[in-house]
Amino acid sequence: MRAAVIPGIQQRHLVMRDGTRIGYQVTGTRGPCVALANGLGGTYLAFRYLYAALGDYRTICWDYRGLYSSDAPANPRANTVADQVDDLVEILDHEGIPEVVMVGWSMGVQVCFEMIRRHRARVRGVLAINGTSGRAFRTVMGSRLIGQTIPTLLRLVRAQAGLVGRVTRLAAGSRLLIAAMVRAGLVSNTIDREVFREVAAGFQTVDWTIYSHLLTRLDEHDAEEVLPTIDVPVAIVTGDGDLMTPPATAERMHRQIAGSRLVVIEGGTHYTPVEYPAILVDELQRLLERVPGWARRASPGAEASAS
Repeated sequence: MRAAVIPGIQQRHLVMRDGTRIGYQVTGTRGPCVALANGLGGTYLAFRYLYAALGDYRTICWDYRGLYSSDAPANPRANTVADQVDDLVEILDHEGIPEVVMVGWSMGVQVCFEMIRRHRARVRGVLAINGTSGRAFRTVMGSRLIGQTIPTLLRLVRAQAGLVGRVTRLAAGSRLLIAAMVRAGLVSNTIDREVFREVAAGFQTVDWTIYSHLLTRLDEHDAEEVLPTIDVPVAIVTGDGDLMTPPATAERMHRQIAGSRLVVIEGGTHYTPVEYPAILVDELQRLLERVPGWARRASPGAEASAS
């Protein structure tokens, strides 16, 4: 990763309650804190444009257990969505941060809702991007049948983790792979190819046994019953071409969360943070303006760079 991509970011580590060493990224010094919960396999680089918009807002992101700068737990089952939330809370306590506005992308949306379930008083608002409230495999391509085949595919990945890793190291982040994904409609032609390449290149370091277990734990998580109880500002953003969490998933969450705002981006896929960053920046600003005492306009030039 190139440190210059996010100016002023600091990489830190903290040893958690069970001895797992977790890496996290901190930037900004003023105002309340925004916590960025990434997609599974994503790094803080996926939020490049939100960082630019937040400017000197205090912002925290962290790497999930077993990915990138975070170690795998000694207990392989200690990598549930709840474990990721507990890690965030320990980081917030260590940094002296009492409450946050949560921004979640993909898996991070489930992390946001689990954070509300476990630490309701600490969450002041949620921006949910291309995600679901739980049982993630059920939403893929809107097909329950496809979701039922994913566990079998994950067992194959674990059995051939070495081979999958070698192929990934060759392909991840390559221009040829991105071009193929655009042709297949997996990502939009508007995608920032350089940022996406840097995010995708992170997969070169992924342990696919750990990754497949993380996916399994993700599908075991369900916080749907939390949605009707949410009483903080919530904005939900998705793309009309998102195959992983189709628009119907976002519409269902919207109906269950009173007062929530729903935005469906025409032409967007599962990667809207690097396809339509200007829309995400605008929605984050709108959300912060709904949280008393947290309103802050984007840094000068942030919207221009996002566009």
